[in-house]
Amino acid sequence: MKAKYFLVFFILTAQAALAQQGPAVSVTVTPDLLLPGIPFNLTFLVSHSDPDEVEIIAPSFPRELAIERVLKRPYSAGILDARIYTLVEYRIIAYSSGEFVFNSFEFQTPEGASETGAFSLIIHSPAPVQRHTTHSLRWDAPPSPITTGDRVTLTLRANNWNSQQPPASFFTPQAPHGMILSSQSVSSAERYEGIILKLLFIPLSAGNFILPARNLEHDTIRFEIPALNLNVINRN
Repeated sequence: MKAKYFLVFFILTAQAALAQQGPAVSVTVTPDLLLPGIPFNLTFLVSHSDPDEVEIIAPSFPRELAIERVLKRPYSAGILDARIYTLVEYRIIAYSSGEFVFNSFEFQTPEGASETGAFSLIIHSPAPVQRHTTHSLRWDAPPSPITTGDRVTLTLRANNWNSQQPPASFFTPQAPHGMILSSQSVSSAERYEGIILKLLFIPLSAGNFILPARNLEHDTIRFEIPALNLNVINRN
């Protein structure tokens, strides 16, 4: 535990203050930014040297906050302060964001009792993940008309992007009912020219076939693939 503490609040009840009884209590919350799913520490430093003589009367915790552990031990602030304190540490994890109110914590010692008073903690919403790059892909226009039994190559391309990763199989859609759709190999030269995917399309029946629009993500890249409509007529 670091010797330096950031003082969040220091509140004693009026009764304890007037009677000059009870330990001094300081509180720290670390880290400064509290986020859902990331444990944080709520730490009380009590001016009493024997942890066994410090009784904690804690309020009910909001149900969105779960206590992972509670530690109570002696603590030395360092060379400039030779006193021994009792350190009480709650390790907490939040399941949602928002402002959560705590009723008073009470610390009872042989010399008296002190209360913190009510206080609140703010759990912030996580910052949205920023995608570094978005690429809009396009389909080459298929031949028209397409008749049943034709073998048609469908080509998906990118503008100003020719990386070898992810592989062509990453972009392959599911085949709608009534067609055969299989991936064809894409050479390094074709990939360099911006060809991302080649599909062999064989319609088994007439109708309007649709490859739906999709958004795919790979590492920090987002790919936007438009829908493709394929109109097939019966062979004469």
